[in-house]
Amino acid sequence: MNLLALKSLSFRRYLFSLHIALNGFWAQRVIIGWLAWVLTGSPSFVGFVAFLNFVPTLFVSPLFGVVADRIDVRIGSIISYSCAGVLSAILAWICLADALMPPLLAGFSLLTGVISSANHPMRMSLTPRLAPAEHLPSVVALTALNFNLSRLIGPAAGGALIHAIGAPHALVLTAASYAAPVLALCFMRPRERSRDAVPRRGSYVGELLDGWRYALQRRLVRSAIIFTGIGALAGRSVLETLPVLANGVFERGLAGLGFMTAAAGAGAAGAAIFKAMSQAQKPGVFQTHVLSMLLLVPLLVAGLSQVASFAAAVTIVLLLGGCVTLLAISLQSLVQMAIDDHFRGRVMGLWTTVSIGSGAGGAVTMGLLIDRIGIAPAQATIGLVLTGLSVVMILRFSTGK
Repeated sequence: MNLLALKSLSFRRYLFSLHIALNGFWAQRVIIGWLAWVLTGSPSFVGFVAFLNFVPTLFVSPLFGVVADRIDVRIGSIISYSCAGVLSAILAWICLADALMPPLLAGFSLLTGVISSANHPMRMSLTPRLAPAEHLPSVVALTALNFNLSRLIGPAAGGALIHAIGAPHALVLTAASYAAPVLALCFMRPRERSRDAVPRRGSYVGELLDGWRYALQRRLVRSAIIFTGIGALAGRSVLETLPVLANGVFERGLAGLGFMTAAAGAGAAGAAIFKAMSQAQKPGVFQTHVLSMLLLVPLLVAGLSQVASFAAAVTIVLLLGGCVTLLAISLQSLVQMAIDDHFRGRVMGLWTTVSIGSGAGGAVTMGLLIDRIGIAPAQATIGLVLTGLSVVMILRFSTGK
């Protein structure tokens, strides 16, 4: 079983506190989407607000990766969670004062996106140092399980809170949720960074490029990042365009979209549980299921184009959610075990950008292809092209290139 990291008191405390904050984060996303709709009644504005929350990660995470490698990452994490809580509290106050306007909501979404972009490399740099180094695979598996469970619970909690107490008071609770990791981090001390490499202090851009060179010059890390990009590009092309599938193909409306979204989330949570309960991943070794998932994900996307029933489509979406998550967790573990602490922030900032950027690229590509050639041909095209690319990359890796 891959639960060894739970032996560490610091990691257990942080994991529990992070669960509270993540539930608040996912609930807040639902609340913000609801406020955007109530304010304008415009689907395009709802999408624009979601885009503003998402896009900073593509560009800002690598920059904050340099910061994570320069500073005391515990303090940096405290600052990022505190900023998120304060910003949510300000929005709640604006809502309670009945002064919220669309530009303010859009600005809030953008700022929270920047804060999240800072938090990603901070969190990925911090959590491995809350448990012994040999427990790193367990750390990654359990934090991924935590994230995916929160992704299931948080949105449901957000909807329930809107119904029970209204969006402004729900925002007060989400703001309070960020206090949990702040308090937990105040009373813990991560282990010191390893001394395998001596950190060099140069220009900001120079350090950023040093981190990227460090990652790309290591064949295993480079391959893991490329595989991450292919998996996200294929899987997210479907998972980020589920409304098109639910309503455009099967005409099931919001109920069908909810069913498919829940299936994708359940698959992701199941994969995270499987990873947490399985044997610890070994450093420097691509597990067999990693290469299998790299082929299976695009094949599932292609297979979706041949499905005629809603039940079969939901089943494929369930499998797709699980395969994408299992691939991402396994590759993240591999990268985390292969890098030195002094480069962890920059490398994981790069990994986050590739993962999220490829997912966004897959969704945009799918949308453009659907407009041009239709839903089923677009799914088949993306699935088959990326299956071929996966085969090429696996063969190149196997031959040591």
